[in-house]
Amino acid sequence: MKPIIFLITGIGLLMTGCAIHTSYDYDKTVDFSQYKTFTVYQEGIDQLKLNDIDKNRIVRALTEQLKSKGLTASADGDLTVNVLASSRKVINVDNDPYWGGPWGWGYMWSGTRTVYESREGKITIHLVDAKKNVLVWEGIADGLDVGNTGNKEEQIGKALQKVFTYYPPKEKKKSYY
Repeated sequence: MKPIIFLITGIGLLMTGCAIHTSYDYDKTVDFSQYKTFTVYQEGIDQLKLNDIDKNRIVRALTEQLKSKGLTASADGDLTVNVLASSRKVINVDNDPYWGGPWGWGYMWSGTRTVYESREGKITIHLVDAKKNVLVWEGIADGLDVGNTGNKEEQIGKALQKVFTYYPPKEKKKSYY
């Protein structure tokens, strides 16, 4: 029974280490139904310290998500969409313990420790009211595996899809509990 519990716990910890975390914030005084069109702020995209392939991946995924929310791309949209991207070095330590003993000589512990570096990326999306030039909504996807070039397109798409589940923001129902 104990090995099964350790196995399930280990798989759970492994999966949480790979998760993309999302959050959002918005101006609660804004009526988001007034926004029908958007413009991607190209100067902001150009200033990202990413290669052109990744910039295009982000813009495609962003455009796809906004269109799925009923917004239309426009040269002078109601919303100006700005993107920020950053990454940080993460140091990972994996412990591989070994418990046991040879031929009944008692139990001992030995193990190996593996230390390695990886990079985690963060994408921040700002939706700015184009007329007032005021930030009205912010979405953040954190924990992207920047070093994994094999599935960047899919990872960026899923991250932005997860972020945009919070757009347009819905008023939370008040509860007596």
